Amino acid sequence: MHRVLCMIAFLVAIIIPVASSWSQDQWKSMLPDGDGKDLTAQLCGTMCHNLQKTVVSRKTPQEWEKTVYDMIGRGAQIFPDEAEQIMKYLAKSFPPGKPAAQ
Repeated sequence: MHRVLCMIAFLVAIIIPVASSWSQDQWKSMLPDGDGKDLTAQLCGTMCHNLQKTVVSRKTPQEWEKTVYDMIGRGAQIFPDEAEQIMKYLAKSFPPGKPAAQ
């Protein structure tokens, strides 16, 4: 048991710094194809944060809606029709239980 915990801690210590240093293009490449991909990449990964938060999250449609409107409340320049398209894309591409991209 102790050996397993040490291995997990070791892997986390290596993965997190490497993942946080990935470029925006690397995170963008992890977005699945679909309606709204380009809009999501453009509006959700350029101003306040990179696409890492988006790519690693798994949420219900209601949670994605809350997240998008939270970002708008914090100053994200997203029009209502864009928000709708982004929410649909995120809900389809990153639902709960979907494994992370390999």
